[in-house]
Amino acid sequence: MKHIIVISSIIILTAFISSCEKVIDIQVNDEVGRLVIEGVINNTTTEQEIKLSRNAAFSGGNNYPAVSGATIVIRDQNQNEYTFVETEAGTYKAQQLTGIPGETYTMEVRVDQDKYQATSQMPQIVSLDSIAVEKPKFGDKEKRNIKVFYKDPADQINQYRFIVFLNDKQLKDIYAVNDDFNNGNDINLTLRPDDVDIFPGDRIRVEMLCVDKTVYNYWYSLMQQSANSGVTPSNPPTNISPATLGYFSAHTFSTKSIQVD
Repeated sequence: MKHIIVISSIIILTAFISSCEKVIDIQVNDEVGRLVIEGVINNTTTEQEIKLSRNAAFSGGNNYPAVSGATIVIRDQNQNEYTFVETEAGTYKAQQLTGIPGETYTMEVRVDQDKYQATSQMPQIVSLDSIAVEKPKFGDKEKRNIKVFYKDPADQINQYRFIVFLNDKQLKDIYAVNDDFNNGNDINLTLRPDDVDIFPGDRIRVEMLCVDKTVYNYWYSLMQQSANSGVTPSNPPTNISPATLGYFSAHTFSTKSIQVD
């Protein structure tokens, strides 16, 4: 998931799918060495993954120290407990956990003597119907847009995050939307990648995540900051307590792929 460029430090936030690459940059304050928690569970049968690291100084390059030796547990609302095992430095996985829509999950992370907690409710599934690539009517014809189509449920309040891959490489663009003004509608949404040319033969994959409100606020904050580069950046609002860098997201997952004509 995701470089986050900081006023004088960078943190890495990885998305929930193991194939994701680190692409998001956000600025934070001068403090380095803070814990970064990238916690994700979804409704698929793939291994669930949580990553721990420390943010580093901007001048330190891409060296983000992994945090090993932590104890990580996720509990559902019935107090069923799932322990995450460290499979490589800073990466913790659980094989026997498949998220259930509507269920509330609590993550507990213990690092040395410190304990961090976060709660996230997995929304109901909304499936991505289809995707398409749109040629612009004017201007650079290689600057194509990506369109996504889905039906927003009328009986739910929904928030979404979209992740775009071009030839299996995740694009840096952040897309976070809600249904405040189109609840219950058939949605035709245009995603406009920045600084990317899309050519015939390219492969496009879009992942749609249904996220809860706190996780939406996190990604929406990052999206706004990336769209307003003149605004002094700040840490996005986290759902982790006590506050540290990162997030915990229990979300549903839907994906579609196409090859560009």
